[in-house]
Amino acid sequence: MKRTTLTLLTLSLLLLASCGKKVVLDETHNFKDETWMRFEPENFSVPIENNDHIYRVCVTLHYDTSRLDYKSLPLVVNYFVDSMELHNFMPEIRLRDRNGKLRGEVYDHYCTVSDTIDRYRLYNRPGTYTYSIKQRTSKYSISGLTSITLKVERVEK
Repeated sequence: MKRTTLTLLTLSLLLLASCGKKVVLDETHNFKDETWMRFEPENFSVPIENNDHIYRVCVTLHYDTSRLDYKSLPLVVNYFVDSMELHNFMPEIRLRDRNGKLRGEVYDHYCTVSDTIDRYRLYNRPGTYTYSIKQRTSKYSISGLTSITLKVERVEK
């Protein structure tokens, strides 16, 4: 009886925690030869049906720690709706904390780290928003990056 009550309580808490969030996009792109070329953006299409909501935008990087030794990875993020209204910003994905320790989940010599790049995004109108993400380091190519994921979720007010 206790186990059933505990299971129901756990499920209820999970449902409550997931209320108010709706994933609009959760898409991963793998890098060919685990290399991200500076001038080759990764493009994601995000369908926004309702512009009355607030959205959270997160980026996840999966990389080989033996080949990529950066404290952070600077990005250029451009987004536009239906090929109009270009907006851009330049976030950095923190790969290490202030003490130099790897952030995220580490398995073997691979690390997966996520950062919110836009906490409170309000879109001007419904439509398909294209996110174009490029790395903005001084190097032409970065080796050791396995994949990038863009996640956009609706957050209830």
